[in-house]
Amino acid sequence: MTPLLASAFAGLSLLSSASAGVVSADRSRDGAGGADVWEPRRVAVLIGVQDYSDPTLNGLKFPEKDARDLGDVLQAEDVGGFDHVFVISGAASTTAEGIRRALAVATADLQRDDTFFLYLSGHGTLTIDPREGSKLWFLPSDARLANPEDTGIAIAELENLVNAQPARRRVLVMDTCHNGRDAGSLSGRSAVNDPTAQLLAGLRGEAPAPRSLRAVSESEARLFAAQYHQPAMEDPALENGVYTHFLLDALTTGKNDADLDRDGLVDVVEAHDYARDHTIRHTGGIQVPRAEYRIVGHEEIYLSGDPSRRSSAEQALLTACDEILSKARLLVDGTPRGAMPGLTAIDPGRHRLELQDASGAVLARKTVHLDAGATLPIETLLDGTRGSQVTIGLGTVSHHGAAQPWFHAVTPELELQWLEPVHLSSRWRPVFHVRTDGWRGTVGEQGDPAGSLPITAGSTATGLSLGLRWKDWSLGPQGELLIPWRVFEDYGATETLDDSTALETSTRRQMQATAAVGGRLLWTRAVGDQVFALRADSRWAPYTVDTTRLGMWHHGVSLAWAPSAQR
Repeated sequence: MTPLLASAFAGLSLLSSASAGVVSADRSRDGAGGADVWEPRRVAVLIGVQDYSDPTLNGLKFPEKDARDLGDVLQAEDVGGFDHVFVISGAASTTAEGIRRALAVATADLQRDDTFFLYLSGHGTLTIDPREGSKLWFLPSDARLANPEDTGIAIAELENLVNAQPARRRVLVMDTCHNGRDAGSLSGRSAVNDPTAQLLAGLRGEAPAPRSLRAVSESEARLFAAQYHQPAMEDPALENGVYTHFLLDALTTGKNDADLDRDGLVDVVEAHDYARDHTIRHTGGIQVPRAEYRIVGHEEIYLSGDPSRRSSAEQALLTACDEILSKARLLVDGTPRGAMPGLTAIDPGRHRLELQDASGAVLARKTVHLDAGATLPIETLLDGTRGSQVTIGLGTVSHHGAAQPWFHAVTPELELQWLEPVHLSSRWRPVFHVRTDGWRGTVGEQGDPAGSLPITAGSTATGLSLGLRWKDWSLGPQGELLIPWRVFEDYGATETLDDSTALETSTRRQMQATAAVGGRLLWTRAVGDQVFALRADSRWAPYTVDTTRLGMWHHGVSLAWAPSAQR
């Protein structure tokens, strides 16, 4: 595809002129115009600094060609397949201000699922601080070798910039060196000022290692053309920097050799290993590239390969950083996939996810569908109260004991449960409940002389239980405030005018408050996007009947339902 001089990013027009040397390649995709604005994108910024205003910095031959060649490879649909490729070259565009401005614009709308690739080719240098050790610098076109602290760009700044991007995968590649040594027959990409050269000359061995290089983050790679104390060379016979030449080779003509796992794709680790081995052989061991990367699980960063294979191989990513999940275990389709927090890569498609605590108790279970490149925070399986869920259930309750003749033996029951209104720990499940039961019919307490009369009786209760978890089950004590009630027709004998006896009835209402204690067994199971709960419990409560203290057991069972599988 012919690179476009007009940027795909709004605002890059500040840089996009032919003289500025900023080239943007925007590979359009089907559905553009908003439909795929949240789709994963691959963005590359390639910087080649070749000419310097400082006469003490010798011009280099191939940094601009390095950036252009790499841009051609990365934007090619059948190789890198990058959606946006920005090549920044020319002295006017590669000043310190120009580089920082270009990076700010090109990264302005990076999203979480994107891939970001930053490449720099040009002179580097180092300074020596007695307390901090060596400090490494990349030199833009307007840098002054005598004052890199004020005119250069610190390598630490570039590392921090890459690390700070929201993009899920991040790569930093630097074809530069910092030791200022002569590379022999090949041209080196480093220079040092006189004070640093004098310090280096007085050292026994190599310059002190940098102490403040930022640790590499997850799903991030940093590739360097040489060790910090070695030269990085460019070779007229290759017409590129040596490391860049073999990196390009790993993505194109040498991809079959670079593809060590034979999956038809070249990831960032395979590409660097290929370029490193060939660079060492080509330079006779004078230049040894190095890399720092932390690729989590199967979360590879692919740089080359067939687009269909690259898309299907791209992993969906599960993330977790919540303190509540600090010791949780993740199962995908019943297979353990490691401990949280962290990142876990899985194949796209439909999967059954389950979180368990250290004891095996289920914290969450849900079936999800993940697209290639998608990211799912595990915390979304839990709501803001760590599994809080309200269920509604129907069941029955049976009554036994001395007070039972005053009530119905079995009554239907309606119950609302609030599972985990607060999160105590992964081992305990608190439940708040409200329930009511009742029935109308005859009871044993109603007898002669009027015969059986109907009675409406039941109870309303609210209470708490605290269950010890074991997988999907929890068992523990419960207590509640219980209000039993009765409504019935009472009868009494009265004398008539002819001295006979007559019966008369009156409606009576009885209610009292008492406390009930007992135990509750609860089982929950997610089915699709819903959760079902089976509850069985027993509780005992004291009653006062006609000034007599009696007791009664209540044994209940219910099946409850909630519309979401989060619990």
